[in-house]
Amino acid sequence: MKSWIYAGVSDKHDLLLYICRLLASAGAKVLLVDGTERQIYRYSIGQADQSLPITEYCGFDVACGFFSAESLKVYLKDQGCTIEDYDFVVYDLEKLTFCDEADWRTSAGIVWVTAFERFAVERSVEWFKLLFSKYPALQDISAGIVFIRYVESLIEESYIREMIRQLPVKWDEQGVKVHWDERDYGIQLENEHNRALHIKPLSRSYKKAITALTDRMAGSGIVKTRSLFRSSARRQVWANS
Repeated sequence: MKSWIYAGVSDKHDLLLYICRLLASAGAKVLLVDGTERQIYRYSIGQADQSLPITEYCGFDVACGFFSAESLKVYLKDQGCTIEDYDFVVYDLEKLTFCDEADWRTSAGIVWVTAFERFAVERSVEWFKLLFSKYPALQDISAGIVFIRYVESLIEESYIREMIRQLPVKWDEQGVKVHWDERDYGIQLENEHNRALHIKPLSRSYKKAITALTDRMAGSGIVKTRSLFRSSARRQVWANS
């Protein structure tokens, strides 16, 4: 089992839904865990029965309504399985206390997802400071960066990196940029209201970012991942039956 932590206060649920769909298309057993403050995923996936906190959605499982990663593990044990039964466990993490120190240290990768808005960056700096205050041993962790809703402006990546330079984190030298595109936003809205995942109409930039992140997680060749993307796109709609 490989766990990946996608942390940050910026909304990233659509990005992670697409990544998990591609991993599932490759035959992996995937669990996406909602560690957001607003429990946003149950609205996107159409969780019909909230008494069932793990919902199968488009080929992968989504866990909603848990207070912590530990409570999720206890629930799985009660169901006669373990979190180790999954090939990938992906955390969308906003709640500071959701994952314990061991969850952070054993994760295969940590990614900070942020927009360029000043609130998102400064709030994330505060968030990481609280994290290191709670778990001092996590200082000097390595982490990637994803810039979402990216637009060309006078505010450049180097400026954002200067704002986070004070944090004891070994950041990847190259960040992944998800350019803002009106079409992508429209598709996101349609997906949420239709309880589906359309992928074919996504912009080339968005597909490139999803491909890069999925490759990093799966360790697959980029050609293989792009092939999966085309195969998934031909289905056009992924919805629960």
